[in-house]
Amino acid sequence: MPSLSEQADRHVVIDRRDGRYLAFPDVIRAHDGTLIVAYNEADRHVRPTRRVLVIRTSRDDGRTWSAPAYPDSPRSHSPRLNVFPDGRIVLSDSSRFFFESPDHGRTWRPFEAAGLTHDMLDRALVLDDGGWLTTGHRHLGDKEHPAIRQPPTEQVVYRSTDRGRTWARLSVMAAERNLVLCEASMTRLPTGRILALLRENSFVFEPMYLVHSDDDGATWSRPAPTALMGHRPTMGPLADGRLLVTYRNTGPDWGTCAWLGTAAELASDFRVHGRAADPANPTFSAEGMRVRNDAGNGSVVRYALRPMTDPRSATLALEAEVRVDRAGQNGCAVRVGCWWRLTPGAMVPDADPAQAVPLAPGRFHRLRFEYAAGRVAAFVDGERRAVVAVDPDHAETRPVLFGAPYPFEDNAVDCTWRRLSLNILEPAYGRVYAWHWTAGDGVPDAWVRERVLELRNDRHAAAPDFGYSGWARLADGSFFCAYHHGGATQPGYEPLKTAFVAGTRFFEDDFKRG
Repeated sequence: MPSLSEQADRHVVIDRRDGRYLAFPDVIRAHDGTLIVAYNEADRHVRPTRRVLVIRTSRDDGRTWSAPAYPDSPRSHSPRLNVFPDGRIVLSDSSRFFFESPDHGRTWRPFEAAGLTHDMLDRALVLDDGGWLTTGHRHLGDKEHPAIRQPPTEQVVYRSTDRGRTWARLSVMAAERNLVLCEASMTRLPTGRILALLRENSFVFEPMYLVHSDDDGATWSRPAPTALMGHRPTMGPLADGRLLVTYRNTGPDWGTCAWLGTAAELASDFRVHGRAADPANPTFSAEGMRVRNDAGNGSVVRYALRPMTDPRSATLALEAEVRVDRAGQNGCAVRVGCWWRLTPGAMVPDADPAQAVPLAPGRFHRLRFEYAAGRVAAFVDGERRAVVAVDPDHAETRPVLFGAPYPFEDNAVDCTWRRLSLNILEPAYGRVYAWHWTAGDGVPDAWVRERVLELRNDRHAAAPDFGYSGWARLADGSFFCAYHHGGATQPGYEPLKTAFVAGTRFFEDDFKRG
C-alpha cells in the first residue's frame, strides 16, 4: 500500500493541546482560497463533560493555521462544511444548529434548523431545483441486537426548500437488520444519480456499503457491498468523473486512508484487507506464503475475508492448505464461526476445545470448514473431524479471517499458506460471494495494497481516536485532508482521551507509488 505516514513534510498539526480531545474534522476551500476546518473540542471520547465547536482557517494551503474560533454551538459533533456557488459557506453540526459565513470564514452567523431528528449530518447536496438534501442516522431504541451488538440504526434523508432553515423527512436511505449502516456521504454523478457511501459499524469486517437514488433521494437501492472497509467516509467527484474518498480504515491495519477511482470500481464488491506492517513478512517461495515472526505486534500478519452478514440463513465453505511449523497460542488460526487455532500438532476450536483435532506435524494439511444453521463442520485432508455449535444470530459468528488472532501475545509463528478459497451464499440478500487465492497470486490483499493510499497509520490507537476526515482540492490540483489522529506511538497517548487534528497534503501521483 502506498503510504505517506512516515513523510513528515506532508503532515501538519492543525490543533494539538494537552488535556483536549480534538476530533471529527471537516475541511473546505473557500472561493478566495482560504482553507476552513471545523472540528470538536472535548475532554474525552466517551461521555465528555463538554464538547464544543472549533473553527480554524489557513491562507497558505494548510501550512499554518489561525487561532481557534468558537461559534456558540450547544452540542456539537462531527461538523460538516459546504461552500456554495455564491461563495457563501454553511456549517452544520448535530445540535441542529447551522452557521453561515458570507466572508470566507471570517465571521459566522448562527441559525437553528427545524425538522431534523437524526445526527451525524452529511454535507448538504444541492439539487437542480435549488432544494437541499442531507442525511443523518440514529439508533432505534436501546435494546441491543446480538447480531450487531448494539441497537439497530436507520439512515434518513431530509430535504430543505429554504436554504437549510427547515427540513422535511424525505426517505429512509438504509435500515438493515444485520448491518449498522450510518454516517453516509452523498455525491451526485453527471447523470443525475445520487450515490451514498455508508459506514458499516458492526465490527465484523463488513465493508462500507453503497446505495443510489435516481429520483433526487425519494427512493434508494438496496445497500450493496463496496471494495473499501471504513468509517465516516467523505466522498466527492473530480472533474474527470472519478470519485475521491477519505475515510477511517477499519480493516486489520488502522489509519486514515484515501481512495481514488470510478463508481464501478467502488462497487466492485468486497476486497480482502490485511495487516502486514513488516516488509519482510510474509515472504514467498515455491512452497507458498510463509509467515514467520516472534511474539509481539511488530510483525503480525492477518487477513480479513468476507464475513457472513446473516448467519441465520447464510451458508459458507472455506478451504485452506497450510503447514504449521511453529505457533504460540495466538500465532496461527482460521476463523469460521469461531477461532480454529493451529499448531504443528493440533487444530483447536475455541467454541469447544474438547474437539481438538490432531494434525501430523511437518506436512501440509487441507482444511475445510462448512458453516450452516449454527454449526461448523471441520474436515482435515478430506475427513470430517469435528462439528461445533455457534450462535447463528450473534456478531461473533460473522467474521471470517486467517492469520494471527488477537491478542498479539504468545503469537510467535512459522507457517506456510499455499491456497485458500471462500464461498458464501446469502439468501437474505440474494448474494453469492466467491474468492480464490493461491500463493502465486502474491499477498491476499493485493487489490487494497495497490489502490488505497494510506495518509497516516495509527494501528496502535483505539478505534475512535483517528480517521474522521474531510478533504478539499487546492489550486494546484493537489488535495488537503484534515483528520483526527491518536498518535498512539507518541508519548502521552491515552486511549479514548487523546486525539489531535492534523492535515496531510497529497497528489494524484501518490496513488501510483509502490
